[in-house]
Amino acid sequence: MASVLPQGVTARSLRAVLESQPDLLDGRLDMAGVPEHFAALNTTMFADGLWIDVAPGTVIDTPIEITHPTGLEGVSYPRLLVTAGESAELTLIESYTGQPTDTLTNSVFEIDIARNARVTHVRVHESRGLHVGRVDVRQADDSRYRSTVVTLGGALLRFDVRCLLDGPGAECQLDGAYLVAGTDHVDHHTLVEHRAPHCRSDQTYRGIAAGKGTAVFDGIVVVHRDAQKTEAHQENRNLLLSASATVHTKPHLEIDADDVVCSHGATIGALDEDQLFYLRARGVPVDLANAMLTYAFVESIVDRVAHEPTRARMREALLARIPHADEIREVT
Repeated sequence: MASVLPQGVTARSLRAVLESQPDLLDGRLDMAGVPEHFAALNTTMFADGLWIDVAPGTVIDTPIEITHPTGLEGVSYPRLLVTAGESAELTLIESYTGQPTDTLTNSVFEIDIARNARVTHVRVHESRGLHVGRVDVRQADDSRYRSTVVTLGGALLRFDVRCLLDGPGAECQLDGAYLVAGTDHVDHHTLVEHRAPHCRSDQTYRGIAAGKGTAVFDGIVVVHRDAQKTEAHQENRNLLLSASATVHTKPHLEIDADDVVCSHGATIGALDEDQLFYLRARGVPVDLANAMLTYAFVESIVDRVAHEPTRARMREALLARIPHADEIREVT
């Protein structure tokens, strides 16, 4: 995280607050209810964490960057809480980096977004180790939350995002891209609960599976009885580059309201033959054409990141895992 925080932003030790002013955190830790499985283990075991509070009306132009180096011995339990006051605006950029290890990172990130506040959250997984992560988001009236997750492999990774749309007019957008190869195993799970009327959610996840890698997408949209005038959409598209790779995809809807617009869909397939023919007909070698189309498949998710330095770094991280990177740079 930056050494100097913008005006209107405070960062405090969770442990210090729990010891001196625990009432400040009432209803904010484990805000999604009784935690399950690894989240409950994190709640039991974390020694300290970070609370970032953004005062009402504060608009932060410079992103707040948080880096989690992995690879430490044993098990680590990162814990973060972000509270955005009414009409506040901020961008969070999280990075998980590290080399292959036998250690486990078990992270929990909670974001409480007040009325009319805006939070953009970019998360990049570049660690090659074992990682279980969860993000819980609670949104009040007319708030906005936008998440972009890019996962570049991992020995074993499971990442959950849960958004609770608690106030009328709240909106969330969840975008994700993931690449698996070798024996990587990557799970992405999403849960969006529409608890109030006139809310909207959009989910777009794209994955590439090669080698003997395994990719999982499990997305749920729940529309409660009182959440009339809901609009919710889910899309998961996957590119299968190897006969030995595996993709599991399960987007689904649970709807108890009757005045809604909801959709969901999933695809698993190979590279488009017509697009390959188009490139080959213009003299592009077949290996380069395959690489260009593979990169373009997930680049559309990265392009949604507004912060240009982060977007550029994510593109380079993607290219590092795709053949013919130098040639692709010349034409993009």
